[in-house]
Amino acid sequence: MDIYSTLNEITLYIDTHLKENLDMNYIASMMGVNAYTMQRIFSLLVGETITLYIKKRRLTNSALDLLEGKSVMEVALDYRYNNATSFSRAFREFHGMKPSEVKKNNKKLKLLS
Repeated sequence: MDIYSTLNEITLYIDTHLKENLDMNYIASMMGVNAYTMQRIFSLLVGETITLYIKKRRLTNSALDLLEGKSVMEVALDYRYNNATSFSRAFREFHGMKPSEVKKNNKKLKLLS
């Protein structure tokens, strides 16, 4: 199997399981290596750590959920944050606005595909 096909499968798996606790050992098994090696290969191919990739995808999707009208607390818990404060801090750092400001400033959101 081609490494880029495997990488596509991994990113698809991550994107479809963002609201779950992602197991690095399972993701590594998709690549046929251990978790440490998978993380190194992912970083080399993507240009960022898998942890950062997951964080960015969660923050992107959380903005879409907020636009749909979900509450900040609901979205924070959906995307594996322990509380609304830590979610709000990460959201503001990534998007440059508070989660409560999404509806009026939606043109400024970073929506990664």
